[in-house]
Amino acid sequence: MTDRPFVLDSHNIIRILPHKPPAVLIDRVLEVSPGQRVLARKCISLGDPATLGHYPGLPVFPAGVLIEAMAQACTVLVYATDKFDPATDVVLLVGLNKTKFRRVVVPGDVLEIEAELSQRRSNVWRFDVKAFVDDFIVAETGLVLSTHARDDIL
Repeated sequence: MTDRPFVLDSHNIIRILPHKPPAVLIDRVLEVSPGQRVLARKCISLGDPATLGHYPGLPVFPAGVLIEAMAQACTVLVYATDKFDPATDVVLLVGLNKTKFRRVVVPGDVLEIEAELSQRRSNVWRFDVKAFVDDFIVAETGLVLSTHARDDIL
């Protein structure tokens, strides 16, 4: 049997992430290589809750929401690498490193998020993440995520 990347649609993404619509920020996972990388897609629309009212007359996909979309893509990679039970465990964003925003993301853009796992120690995961629109890097960052039992965080 070969290790082939697998694709996830929105129904499978919702099963993995603790978020529910409209807080789910990735539409499709195009590729996942457990322990290595993930490639996810988000289609930005004028009716997207994140762009409504941000800014009136000049809709822009918020930078903070873009970071959250990147974290959600990384969460899928965590799940593919080390299956956790979404009913009892959660993956939290705990750090950002060297974040740069190079261009605004607007309705009509198709955002592709590529994340590579750079390090894992116990329950702490580090990723190098880039977001692209039309092969142009719109943002990049180092994300740090941590897995926890749901009961431990409240």
